Amino acid sequence: MRFATVLLATFMLATGLPVQSSELRQPVPGVHALTDVRIVTGPGEVIDNGTVVIRDGVIAAVGADVAIPPDARIHTFEQDEDQDPVTLYPGLIEPYLSVDSEPDEDENGQPPPGRHELLRPDFAVDAGLWPQDRVQALRQAGFTTAVLAPDHGLLRGQGKIVNLGEGGAANNVLIAPFGQFASFADRAGNRRFPGSLMGAVALMRQTLDDARWQHQARRAWQENPAQPRPEWLEGLDALDPVMEGQTPLVFVSEDNHDSLRIAEFVSDESVDLVLVGHGKEYQRLDALAELSLLHILPVDFPEAPEVKDEDDRNVSLSELRHWDRAPDNPRLMNEAGIPFLLTTHELSNPSAIFAGLARAVERGLDPDVALAALTTGPARWLGLDDRAGQIRTGAMANLLVVNGDLFTEGPGIAQVWVDGNRFVVEAIEPPTVDPAGTWEVTLGMGEMGDMDARIVLSGPPTSMTGTMEVMGTEASFDEVRVSGERVIARLDAARLGGSGTITVRLEIDGDRARGTGSGPFGEFTVRGRRTATPDEEEGQ
Repeated sequence: MRFATVLLATFMLATGLPVQSSELRQPVPGVHALTDVRIVTGPGEVIDNGTVVIRDGVIAAVGADVAIPPDARIHTFEQDEDQDPVTLYPGLIEPYLSVDSEPDEDENGQPPPGRHELLRPDFAVDAGLWPQDRVQALRQAGFTTAVLAPDHGLLRGQGKIVNLGEGGAANNVLIAPFGQFASFADRAGNRRFPGSLMGAVALMRQTLDDARWQHQARRAWQENPAQPRPEWLEGLDALDPVMEGQTPLVFVSEDNHDSLRIAEFVSDESVDLVLVGHGKEYQRLDALAELSLLHILPVDFPEAPEVKDEDDRNVSLSELRHWDRAPDNPRLMNEAGIPFLLTTHELSNPSAIFAGLARAVERGLDPDVALAALTTGPARWLGLDDRAGQIRTGAMANLLVVNGDLFTEGPGIAQVWVDGNRFVVEAIEPPTVDPAGTWEVTLGMGEMGDMDARIVLSGPPTSMTGTMEVMGTEASFDEVRVSGERVIARLDAARLGGSGTITVRLEIDGDRARGTGSGPFGEFTVRGRRTATPDEEEGQ
């Protein structure tokens, strides 16, 4: 059994410890000045050294020569010339954050009477579905705004546009309701209809036809009440804004056949159709370009197939082609003129989006196009372009502070500001140690005992990479940062059979290290020593 699965099953039973985050909410006053900092106010727009003034959660001023109010708390970011500049970016926007909306069944295992379990257009994501863990993970990755989208059924219901601050939905809802979400993928169980794609399409078509008829019939009756009053079909009123193009119909697509099927199915030009993509759009660019539909693109590029021995070499040509071409997908979509936004959907750890974007940028995607797909693009789509997606006067004070460039495999996100509230992710300090080499460490799992592991760190302290091996399973870190004498390394627990993020923090003292870690299985201690430096490893 893999490492994370073992720990999740045993450590939580032994200790019951919750997952602790390195993110720290700072209680601060309502007026701030972030000064002596590089500011990316929007895609392609940079102030090399400027100031942002925040008052009561809103950006009051931004520029190179902004006067600092006397009542402001000053945050300065002066840096030495040999260090990467600290940069302010607009808060990132997640256009599709799916939340579990599967309904409770009654004692007989049947949906509520009178309603098909897969048709809930009047369902709305409520405060009880606030995805706290995912919100926190997104915020640590620099996201400050998101669309909460229901994920169950054919017609799934309405979402909400929210900020990702503290206090749940009550303190963060911006626009509600928003959109109507749909998919052809779900099926009714226990041999009930629909049990196939054909049945799902037929049921959806009949429902939309009924909604269109009801919308037109009741509007005609309201204009002429003397005629017989039409029948009212419960729940279908929620589709009126979709029929009139007032809110988008966001359709989740499984593959290119599904994308073209959905586009043909929703042929009404008054409907604002948006597709949540699948990453293989590059295979049918010409056909998709003719549709000119907005796509929400995932960045879950596949990792290289393992071919260590004969048993691993049974990899299909299509799998190899997709592994090679997937990072080109955003660039090719842009070159084809197909509008798109970017999403962390399908990624178990939102921070993993940066490793994917770094690959996409290496393959030719313009970094400004990538930034626009995470900021100004979704802000415009959501009707928030006057207050989100850019660092501008009058906008919400949604910012992220990055040590260096944003589009690297592990950007140094130090702070995230949501509505003028600061969340410290990691402190920014120049490295004072070089931890490169092989470290033999012991993970202290409390009552579960100790577990041996190996950590290998490579590269200079300012751009370090590494791996962690436990119980014969090796996984690459998504991010390795050296801050002062501390190493902070994170990896996607899915690579070790779990879910969420595993974080290791080490204090380096010569060839010895001591620290702590956290993950889906709780907290643990770490102690160890360096057994080889890069020079010694090369000489072996």
